[in-house]
Amino acid sequence: MASIYTDELPVSGANGVTFPTPFALQGVLSMKKTIAKFAKTVGAPVSMVAILALFPAGAHANFIFEHDGHTYKLVALPATWDEAAAAAKATALAGDPGYLARIDSAAENQAILEAVTSHLSPAQLANSIPNDGSEAAFVWLGGSDARREGQWTWSNNGDLFWQGDFNGAPEKGRFTNWGVQPDNLGGAENALAMGLANWPEPFNDLGAAGQWNDLEAGNKLVYVIEFDAVVEPLRAELEQPADQGVYTGVGMIRGWALSSEEVERIEVYIDGSYAFDVPYGDPRTDIGYIFSNIDGSSTSGFSVPFRYSELSAGEHTISVVVTDSFGNRLERNATFDVVRFEKSFLYKENTPNMNWALASSYADYITVRGVEVGGSVYSVTLRWQTLTQSFEIINIVKN
Repeated sequence: MASIYTDELPVSGANGVTFPTPFALQGVLSMKKTIAKFAKTVGAPVSMVAILALFPAGAHANFIFEHDGHTYKLVALPATWDEAAAAAKATALAGDPGYLARIDSAAENQAILEAVTSHLSPAQLANSIPNDGSEAAFVWLGGSDARREGQWTWSNNGDLFWQGDFNGAPEKGRFTNWGVQPDNLGGAENALAMGLANWPEPFNDLGAAGQWNDLEAGNKLVYVIEFDAVVEPLRAELEQPADQGVYTGVGMIRGWALSSEEVERIEVYIDGSYAFDVPYGDPRTDIGYIFSNIDGSSTSGFSVPFRYSELSAGEHTISVVVTDSFGNRLERNATFDVVRFEKSFLYKENTPNMNWALASSYADYITVRGVEVGGSVYSVTLRWQTLTQSFEIINIVKN
């Protein structure tokens, strides 16, 4: 099995951190509107709301993997065989529709088995047990004999791969991996599925993990969609906050993301908890130059203002999770420090007073001692930052 694109979500949980409403709820706003809203806000009180995570802890979303030049998408939401086949046809990669997985080799069969069983949780496996499947979990594949009993064909192009019941034979030497199947139990088992575990007693002699069974199409199982192409990798970089950087006051969360499919969502998690979505589509001529072969690369930036001083002083983590329209997900992380005054936002009446302050410098540092803010006195250290081309606060110590 080749590359695996996982889309597990960070576990959510309350940590007492609150986020500015204008930044947390503006995922559909353009960057221009976001900046305008921010500019209007900084001179006035900002209401604060706690943002709950969008997904429950431990949730497993869809899962994408590759094998031998093909891309596969495991859909963890159970569906009937007909629903799964329709969903596969309606899902496209690079403009080409998918189809329920067709298996042409033992290697491909094993790759799908390993990918599915390694990703699904015990609860999801329990939700993919059919009524007529020997009490084991199964995943839908693209085979069916609904049109003519005993004539098993693949749904992508109608290729016949098996004729008959469990005493039948493969067509034209095509790969099959039946258990003691198909048996058309009850006269209505017309859909192909793969067992995800050895079949338990008293059916253990009928099939093992990775072997096939014919099931009633009305069962609701997880399914795998196959595409005749390899998905382009999702690329992304988190540029600010920089890993091991120091931040205070109002700054930015920014970076870029790029996919051959449309970038659909960019989520921000602070200290493991969902915070907000970031608008996408900022001009990035530098990325457009590097990836000129990918549509949209010149508008692949994302950015949003963020009040770092709303966080407590000390170390924090950020995770930016990018999702494209195909379901690929990519996570970028950074650890950063926050330095701040006691007040998280300094209004006009608390403007720092430096009438009696003394400044000293060394190399690219400037330290100002005796800065009065809200009745307290601080020493503030600034350092030249090449990225922003300015001096920025890197330390605040209350005297």
